[in-house]
Amino acid sequence: MTNEQKRIGWIDEFKGFVLLLVCLYHVEQAFPQAQMGMLHLSALRMSAFFFISGMLFSTRRFPDFKSYLVHKTRVLLIPYILLSLLFLALDPVLYNFDLFPKAPRMTVMNVKPEIATVWDYIYWNLAKIFVVGKSSIGSGPLWFVFTLYSVSLLFYGVQFAARKISEILSPLRGSRMTAGVTALAAIASLAGGWFLYVNHIRLPLGIERDLTVLFFFACGWLSKEPIRNTLCGKGKKGIPWSLVVATSITAFILYAAFEIPNPDFSIMNNYLGKSLPIFVASSFFGIAGLVTAFVAADKLPNIAPIRIIKGILCNISRNALVILAVHWYILLVMRLLFRAEINQPGIAYLSTLIVTAGVIIAIPLFRCKLYKLLGKEKVSIRESLSIKN
Repeated sequence: MTNEQKRIGWIDEFKGFVLLLVCLYHVEQAFPQAQMGMLHLSALRMSAFFFISGMLFSTRRFPDFKSYLVHKTRVLLIPYILLSLLFLALDPVLYNFDLFPKAPRMTVMNVKPEIATVWDYIYWNLAKIFVVGKSSIGSGPLWFVFTLYSVSLLFYGVQFAARKISEILSPLRGSRMTAGVTALAAIASLAGGWFLYVNHIRLPLGIERDLTVLFFFACGWLSKEPIRNTLCGKGKKGIPWSLVVATSITAFILYAAFEIPNPDFSIMNNYLGKSLPIFVASSFFGIAGLVTAFVAADKLPNIAPIRIIKGILCNISRNALVILAVHWYILLVMRLLFRAEINQPGIAYLSTLIVTAGVIIAIPLFRCKLYKLLGKEKVSIRESLSIKN
């Protein structure tokens, strides 16, 4: 973790919480009887994740684009490909094609393929991985890893262009001009993503969702200094804790006022609802509510219950790749083999316990044995499951 990240101590907790919401939403998708209100959080989950990723964007360790590209390829693109292929190979449909009708439906760039054989199934899964950037059916949530890779590279280009434009137009205003150009690029990117959405245009490698996501990524980068210097500031530079809490409560109230539950809403598919202002407003207030809530929580006394909760969220963040892939695969297997038995009132909630147990077992397996698939260093079992911040 860099020094900059250490100064914003709530970042890992924030990311862990958002990833937890993603997992719980997938439980609801697989077993509708397990209702936890996750549909109402659709407008903030992934937008909040990409916002916080934008806050962490930095090229200080990389002297040029090539070194940045190599790093991002190692830690994002290669794990995305390897994990997608691994969980495709583990997909139960490959070994019992009679299960196919129970599998999640596939759409590849507006095409709903006709799949009659296992080879068809493999072919279209590979198309999802390499053409659409949405991973295989067996590891669906990893689409966000590929999107994070793409958007990080796009934003590097935005930053490079913004600095060059600033040097030409206003050398003395430097960072302010760069921020202004970046903001304009973010707005244009969102407009492009919305245009492609309303015209039902799907492009290779998920370019349409990249344009939408780039807006939130850029907003995160633009908000980094104000959040660090004001929300997280101390003394006269900072905002009183009570005001931070009040801001969080107000933001969530406004989120509830603007948010419109929509089961078809999906950043992955660039399906953004019927109104651009509603989409932006609900996402904005949701992100603001989460950011201020975690900044406020960071200032609470470090007593045992709070420390444990924060530690669990940090562990989720550190093991995001494993958790996202494994929890989905476990849900897929349960959906294919035991959906009727599990999707019962009361019983459906047990799926969360099964998923939790499976993930806890999988984390040491991947971090200690299959760590090369993740682009990470090998760690001990104790370290992989540690909830120490």
